[in-house]
Amino acid sequence: MSSIWRRRLRPWGKRMQIKATGGVMGAVIEDFDVATAGPDEVEVLNRALLDHHLLCLRGLDVSKAGFLGIGRLFGEPQVQLLGEYRTDEMPEITVISNYNSMAGGKPHVRATHWHTDDSYFTVPAKATMLHGKALPSRGGDTQFINTHAVLDAMPGALRRRIEGRRAAHKYQSRRAKAKVAVRTAEEEAKTPDVVHPLIRIHPETGRPAVYINPNRIDHVDGMDLAEGDALLDELYDFAFQEEFQFRHPWQLGDIVIWDNRCTMHRASTDFDVNERREFHRILLKGDVPV
Repeated sequence: MSSIWRRRLRPWGKRMQIKATGGVMGAVIEDFDVATAGPDEVEVLNRALLDHHLLCLRGLDVSKAGFLGIGRLFGEPQVQLLGEYRTDEMPEITVISNYNSMAGGKPHVRATHWHTDDSYFTVPAKATMLHGKALPSRGGDTQFINTHAVLDAMPGALRRRIEGRRAAHKYQSRRAKAKVAVRTAEEEAKTPDVVHPLIRIHPETGRPAVYINPNRIDHVDGMDLAEGDALLDELYDFAFQEEFQFRHPWQLGDIVIWDNRCTMHRASTDFDVNERREFHRILLKGDVPV
């Protein structure tokens, strides 16, 4: 067995199983053999991601190289923006932790407000992967919203108001609820303001979904600020309803991948911040939202 796979936690010979959560999104993958996965299994995995929008690969213990290898089963890992969070040996992997420089060395929970990754880029990441490396004794789940479901349930009057509309996404939005990391001059040059549609079409399934990032959207393009803010507030109030949400309770070693083109997520704060909560993260290259 390749050295990138540290150990297998499931018995040999079992077939991969996909178990839907029964909620608004998500499925758990059990008995997936990363060392012997063939094209058919990889195709099934990618189809499952499109169907369920979020997958949890459970029962694996992999190195950074192994994590990167699993990422390549779903797409092309990209080097992430903030250099200070990259791992030295593999720049496609960053460390997401409640112990980081943003808080001056003090425990701090990141990403606690609803968002979708990378929306401030012209070409946002299609998917995000997290590998659970350290977890608090209680709490610390990640919450998700299915934005296909949001659009499907949206009242016709609100949907008509956002159809054809575009929003300006900025790294540092005037409407941001959460603190963001300071960029270097080089990183700032890579992230000019961009404009994306409020409803995007999924490039692989053709399904429309709401595409919003409350922490990065600055204004609705072509609208008066007050009018645009009122529209965004109404849209967010509708999208944040519990009926569209799914909560993932982490187990150590979980590898979770979700589709940024039809989801939002946030970190829960219901844990002792002095206990380490840490993940390795991979972003997969995506498409221009249309």
